[in-house]
Amino acid sequence: MKNQPLRTWVEIDYAAIEGNARALRKILGEEASMMAVVKSNAYGHGMADAARAAIRGGAERLAVDELSEALALRATGIKAPILVLGYTLPELYKAAAQKNISITISSLESLQGLAKMKLPKRLNIHLKFDTGLYRQGIQETYIEQSLRILSAKGFPAAVEGAYTHFAVMEDPLREEYSKMQARAFRNAVAKLKAKGFSPLTHASASSGILYSKDYHFDMSRAGIALYGLWPSPEIRKWTGHADLVPALSWKSIVTEVKLAPKGSKVGYDLTHETLRNSRLAIVPVGYWHGLPRSLSNKGQVLVCGKRANIVGRISMDMAIIDVTDIPSVREGDEVVIIGRQGKETMPAEEVAASAGTINYEIVTRINPLIPRIPVGSKIYSQKSKRPAVRQYHI
Repeated sequence: MKNQPLRTWVEIDYAAIEGNARALRKILGEEASMMAVVKSNAYGHGMADAARAAIRGGAERLAVDELSEALALRATGIKAPILVLGYTLPELYKAAAQKNISITISSLESLQGLAKMKLPKRLNIHLKFDTGLYRQGIQETYIEQSLRILSAKGFPAAVEGAYTHFAVMEDPLREEYSKMQARAFRNAVAKLKAKGFSPLTHASASSGILYSKDYHFDMSRAGIALYGLWPSPEIRKWTGHADLVPALSWKSIVTEVKLAPKGSKVGYDLTHETLRNSRLAIVPVGYWHGLPRSLSNKGQVLVCGKRANIVGRISMDMAIIDVTDIPSVREGDEVVIIGRQGKETMPAEEVAASAGTINYEIVTRINPLIPRIPVGSKIYSQKSKRPAVRQYHI
């Protein structure tokens, strides 16, 4: 399968991820360590290679969503400490302990179940507290009961860490809510310490890292910023000092060019009508690949260094673009969905805004079966090659 010609592919600059990690590590300074969040295929960037890049950039620990991701990282030879952020099935606690993978315990029920288990090796856990997101986490009402379970003789796990997650840190104008959550978390940690526990504390994701040292605690979790993307426009406006470089480009090719007379109805449901004699190009990317259907009739791509409108409905495996004003377009030309071509740029944030969503979703939902091809530094090079396409040059 190596060097197989491709119709669509994703280019990842892992050196950029390494550089972003260094920039975030510099912000954290000596006071806090950094956990690189590589869950969900590293937000679409390729989990194992992104993890290695983050470690090179100074990340001391890694975080994933489920145990299968952690085991996959271990299978590639990665030995760094790993935390599973999401729910872990009790049947998998033994495997986690054997592979030195820490898990999250986020409910009294999970804690009660763990207390009854006999494990061949001590399991490391991070207690997650719900301080106002109302998602995962032990609520304040159950902290005392949880402490009794943790302190009982023979409890089969070690409390390695304690953490929470902010609900609205990406908006500095609503910082009062974040301050409230931080106070609640500190209170929970104080109760743990009063019982003799010394957990590694962490609360901030990318927004908190970039916004203020007040929220860094012992460690912070670098997610979206690790990949060169900003958590929100507000954080970028308030704390734009970080030098973040987007690491991902998504590309395809033109597979067909055709003429459509004025008044032609284009695509499923006939949602676009040509207002002039038009030239249309077919791009073999659709919602199966991760191109949002909501970009129908309003998204854009880059071809021959210029912007082309998506017209008609985006279908499962294809999209149609209007190249009437780009007469040089022909079959085989490179199409950029996210990234740069010539002097034009199509950032993930713009794609997200057009689709009515956030940059997180755009990059994370790019189908993991689409090959990720390393570009840039030789450190991350591999035998895979980009397809031979007619690329635009200035």
